[in-house]
Amino acid sequence: MLSDSEQTAALESIERVRQSVVNHLSSNRGVSAAVNFVANLHRAVDKVVQQASDHDPKPECKAGCAYCCSVRVEATEPEIFRIVREVKMRPAAQVDSLLERLGRRAAAAESGVTGSRIDCAFLENNLCSIYEVRPAVCRKAHSLSVKCCEELAPEIPQNLELALGAEVLMMGTSDGYREVRLCTSAHELCNAVLMALTEETTEARWYNGESVFPNDHSSSHG
Repeated sequence: MLSDSEQTAALESIERVRQSVVNHLSSNRGVSAAVNFVANLHRAVDKVVQQASDHDPKPECKAGCAYCCSVRVEATEPEIFRIVREVKMRPAAQVDSLLERLGRRAAAAESGVTGSRIDCAFLENNLCSIYEVRPAVCRKAHSLSVKCCEELAPEIPQNLELALGAEVLMMGTSDGYREVRLCTSAHELCNAVLMALTEETTEARWYNGESVFPNDHSSSHG
């Protein structure tokens, strides 16, 4: 629970981020600028994570530890389109293989038992195949106890300062995009990427103010 002063500080930080996003997107028009700008959020979240890793309590996460890669992951529209742009630059065989994995995962999620864990379609040999463009929720995900992750504990101990710092950045960024009439709601990552890869007009329609992904009970940041 945050104190009154901590809540005030968080709200002020969200507002600063929001205004920065609005200023940039208002001055830099075009769908590419809108998609590429979300990289600033990712770099900022990475910085928060790195700063937290330099002090106790330290997250126990490391390369090859992929317990969190089988839970639901959500991403916003600009994050989804950033991933799609990166994927489209890959060799056709890799794209076809990814499309097949995305399709299988979507089918498994639809037919599976509610709450079941399904590996992310981007997970290859326990490593993230889109690591450089992964969404903010993946960047901020961490655990102070790998044992809890191994046991699929209902609650994973976290560094609260890290979690709050990342959430402030995410909320402010989403607020900024919405201020310039660009939808930023959280959608299930794999399904949204599959749709964006197979429907060529999705990105342009989003930039024109349309809500392009189905409402899958997602919640927007902010």
